[in-house]
Amino acid sequence: MAKKYKIAVSDTVPVLVKATIADKDGKLVNHKFTLTCERRDAAQMKEVVAGSFNAIDFMKEVTTGWADQRLVLEDDGTPAAFEPDALDALLNIGGLAMVCFIAYGKDSAAQAKN
Repeated sequence: MAKKYKIAVSDTVPVLVKATIADKDGKLVNHKFTLTCERRDAAQMKEVVAGSFNAIDFMKEVTTGWADQRLVLEDDGTPAAFEPDALDALLNIGGLAMVCFIAYGKDSAAQAKN
């Protein structure tokens, strides 16, 4: 039986999402917020991309919170608190789930030091 090791990497990772979305007049508006996500290891990510990948489903599975999000609002115009329905609304913005997934891949993986 193989020896188990403890990995010195946290189970969660902050994911900085930067997206540009056109407003009703076609003007590009920059948005930036942070998702708190569960980290997946290399074997888990291999399973994700080898299967029938869906960015919305993946991000719903790993996202546990957010900060500075201003795309999903309450009726009074204040940013919605993190909860499953609000996350669904965020990820339902066209193309945003893939932007979040790409940011997740970048921020959750090891990077070469410059």
